[in-house]
Amino acid sequence: MKFSKVAAALTIATVTSGAFAGGPLYIHEPTMTPYKWDTSKGSIPVWTDGGQLIKDKDGNDVQTFTVLDKGTIFNIDVTLPDGTVLPANTELERDYTFLSIEQANKVTAKAVKEWSDVETSTFEMSIQGTIFEKTGIADVTADNVDQIYGVENGYGFWVNYDTDGSILENYFGVPRDSVLGIAFPEWADEETGEIIEATALMNGWFVDISDTEGTQVGGVFTHEFGHAINMSHSQANGHLVYMSASYSPQYDGVPGCAGVTKFTNGSMLDHSGIETMFPFINVRGSAGANQHTVNVKDDIVNISDLYPTAEYKSQFGRIKGKLLTKEGVEYSGVNLIARNLDDPYQDVISQQSGNMTQGLIGPDGSFTINGLKPGARYALYTQEINAGGYPTTQTNILSESEYWNENESADPSVDNACAMTEIVVSAGETKEVEMVFNGYLDGIQYTPLISAFVMDHAKNGKKALGVTSSGIPFIYDSANNEIDTLTTPQGYALLSSTNAAMNKTATKAAITAHFNDNGIMQGGVWDINSGKVSMLEDLTGNTCSLSSQQGNSSHSIWDIDDSGKVVVGTTRFPYDGSNSCAPGEGSFSIGIPTVWDASTGKATLLEGVKAVDRSYGSGKEAAIMDGDTEIRRTAWVRADRVSGNGATITGSTNGYTQIAWVNGQLVDTYTEYGAIDNSVISEDGRYVAFGSIENRRPQGVKVWDTTTGNTKEIGSLRWCEHVPAINLWTDYCGLGYSHDELVDLGFGLPSVTVLDANEDLSMITGRAGSPLAGGFVGAIYLEGIGWMSSKEFFSKQGVSEAKGLLTDNIFGLSANGSEMMAGIAGLTLSIEVDANKAFVCDNGTDYELSFPKQVVKAVEKGAEFGRCAHIAD
Repeated sequence: MKFSKVAAALTIATVTSGAFAGGPLYIHEPTMTPYKWDTSKGSIPVWTDGGQLIKDKDGNDVQTFTVLDKGTIFNIDVTLPDGTVLPANTELERDYTFLSIEQANKVTAKAVKEWSDVETSTFEMSIQGTIFEKTGIADVTADNVDQIYGVENGYGFWVNYDTDGSILENYFGVPRDSVLGIAFPEWADEETGEIIEATALMNGWFVDISDTEGTQVGGVFTHEFGHAINMSHSQANGHLVYMSASYSPQYDGVPGCAGVTKFTNGSMLDHSGIETMFPFINVRGSAGANQHTVNVKDDIVNISDLYPTAEYKSQFGRIKGKLLTKEGVEYSGVNLIARNLDDPYQDVISQQSGNMTQGLIGPDGSFTINGLKPGARYALYTQEINAGGYPTTQTNILSESEYWNENESADPSVDNACAMTEIVVSAGETKEVEMVFNGYLDGIQYTPLISAFVMDHAKNGKKALGVTSSGIPFIYDSANNEIDTLTTPQGYALLSSTNAAMNKTATKAAITAHFNDNGIMQGGVWDINSGKVSMLEDLTGNTCSLSSQQGNSSHSIWDIDDSGKVVVGTTRFPYDGSNSCAPGEGSFSIGIPTVWDASTGKATLLEGVKAVDRSYGSGKEAAIMDGDTEIRRTAWVRADRVSGNGATITGSTNGYTQIAWVNGQLVDTYTEYGAIDNSVISEDGRYVAFGSIENRRPQGVKVWDTTTGNTKEIGSLRWCEHVPAINLWTDYCGLGYSHDELVDLGFGLPSVTVLDANEDLSMITGRAGSPLAGGFVGAIYLEGIGWMSSKEFFSKQGVSEAKGLLTDNIFGLSANGSEMMAGIAGLTLSIEVDANKAFVCDNGTDYELSFPKQVVKAVEKGAEFGRCAHIAD
């Protein structure tokens, strides 16, 4: 009868291992119903642990839950529960009892009572004895815990006190300084799904020294006992306290809608509103103490759903519904919140779509929210779960968070996310609803590839090369919507480089790989169709290396031309000027820009870069040369871009300034034109675009004609309209300054780092801003229209999917600009954008045209960019 899905439900102090949103923790698959205790048998017995024996001030042995260890020094006075004061900065001469087992049992008794006293639930448990009385084990420790876990000890709930956290660390393999407790149903009758035995482990080591009564850690007890009852985590109000910050605001409704509060710190909500089963618990203050009680409707409903009284469903109303994609497909893993508009923080209930099947039967968008107060006014809305996703896998909202309304549909032009219809039900009444993600089926399509980081997007727009969040390389085929992981039959990854680049047709990729057993990778060209990898020449014999997240490599590989014949990057050379690095001295080397002939593997150093002694200290730095004349010095130089025809190469110097080679000839584009950050190149190599500065002031993006030497200024985004103007913590936009005024004051134009371009540079993508100045802002340039932020671009096209996951990093464009690959800074996530068709509004009528050429022509003739319903968005 062993429970087939034994797993730890972890509650940790600052980070959670997963959020189990509303509903059961485990499902009995034969019946597709939750595992449950049989409450008809009466109160479930609770058996409690003993503890380490510590002498008190009178020399008596005291069973101890929390020990202050001998030799510990506290920087504040510590008052023990018995009144003893331990002076600050004094080494403890012996072990002291902080919380006794007697006090721990009182905390356990309160937690037991909280769950047992829910009036709409039949569940009841009570302390009926000790683990010692049942097993002969006086104190469960790391040495004997295997006699408790994995062993049938008998009917009931077994509460283990881990005094020093050693069971957590030595048995469960989790750190005691982050995990507060572990609990789960351990044994069940697999024929019926009846829970027979459950266990909880409480971490005595993590009790705060201010918690003399155990009230603050009490929330952990009540929470973990909820897991033993087979309740999962939930998210109703807890995120408003634990996850609110100025840089990460949280909301009690749909963000931006009327009546919704923006929470920027946890003190904005009374802690009595935190649900017990929220996955975070702060045992350092009142939040943990408040989670010791079961008072929020969310917890009350979740236990009542598992163990309902006969009157429960007839006393209250409920919402029953499905969550659907814009195509009408059921969608699981999203939080649904029903919030009482007149009692929003106590009467709030959450359920996760698909939580009663947990992915076991395929897509399931169904949800049921019970416990609605008759006659009360509820708002129903979608919300992403903020922390993890188990047992029903957390999923991203595919569109924007929205309220339910009577005219619910997928059409963003008629279904405003803020349009809300109050749900009012009577006792026993069921309100049936459908929640549908907003999004158009025509025009620009915006598809997140979750937990995937794309490194390069082929110019044919059909394939992308990347790595999963676990580091496995893959090729994404957008035409067939397929991901092919690149591993051998033995499961080993074929590639190691995160700078891998594909040619235009996605038939070849420049990579780094191991070609021998010396532990140093070097460059190669991978024939994607045949699987063959050809080695690129290493001019120092694969002896010098640079360590990175991907390992040690003698080459840095950055780009490959359209035909797959030209590869650019760097080769490392020893500081001493010899042709190889001595064993163990591979890191005493400097990278020199290199171009390879992929057909032969032959390497050629690019001209105009010379390794010279550093101006200070030891080692080498790079000198940029004009013949024998030194132009400037920099810490390093690399070649990282090559035009489609292989004629023009650009590179970075020390990660900021730019440099170029045209038909092999060096041009210091920083010195000549103020080129900074990054460069993009037209397919024929004639035009190069880059951000620029003059007298330290950003001057926007310039396009350099490599044949004439002339440059054209194409501008930038605008301060305040697109990019926050924050300098030294002063928000100049907030002070009322305009873009033009800020430029006149000497701000220059917002600096845009160009990221990619189509073949003729008529479309360029980039990124502006910074994390310290209001965040990153995606930028898009269209010749004939000008610059737009990514928010403006997608909003005007009515792309609802971009509202929740707005890209600030469009790093891949197809040859004509109609297909894009994008990301979001800081997230392991890539976004495929199909922009083959986009909309213009002409005299109040929408026209779907080919993008970008036809759209740009229409705008030049007087049409407006975007859908008519979203022009003002």
